[in-house]
Amino acid sequence: MRPGAGNRILPAWIAAAALAAAVAAGCSREAAPPQPVVRKPAPKAEVAAPAQKAAEQKKAESVALYDSRGKRDPFVSFVREAPELRAKDLSALPPLQRYELGELKVVGILWTKKGPRALLEDAEGKGYSVTAGTRVGRSGGVVSRITEKEVFVREEYVGARGEKVVRENAMHLTKAGGN
Repeated sequence: MRPGAGNRILPAWIAAAALAAAVAAGCSREAAPPQPVVRKPAPKAEVAAPAQKAAEQKKAESVALYDSRGKRDPFVSFVREAPELRAKDLSALPPLQRYELGELKVVGILWTKKGPRALLEDAEGKGYSVTAGTRVGRSGGVVSRITEKEVFVREEYVGARGEKVVRENAMHLTKAGGN
């Protein structure tokens, strides 16, 4: 061995022995048993003074203020119905305005000196004579023109986006035999 080589090994042995003794001393101990759980009774609620309760209620009321002026009612439908289309007394209407256009059929067209006339029949078999400008149907339709084979009814209503929509429906002349 060289001189001074043993000096280096000796401190390493001492450090290793000290570490082993520390580990052995730590493992030999047993863990302390857990302490028993002692439950304390819950404190009783204190009765608050009536003045203190009133102040708390006042504070809570002042926080929950809501002003609905100028705001839309959230329980009202977005779709607006025209007032004349709402459920109304049908007996107060003229007979031709009590029926939908699909319930009426064209059974005849006459040409007179005053212009064309059409004969409409309702579901009960009653006939009605109409000219251009006569109101027909529940939707407020108006006869716009009468041709040899058709009666055109113009209906105006408000669409889903609030725009004015015009629809012209053609009612065809019923042939003999009901077709």
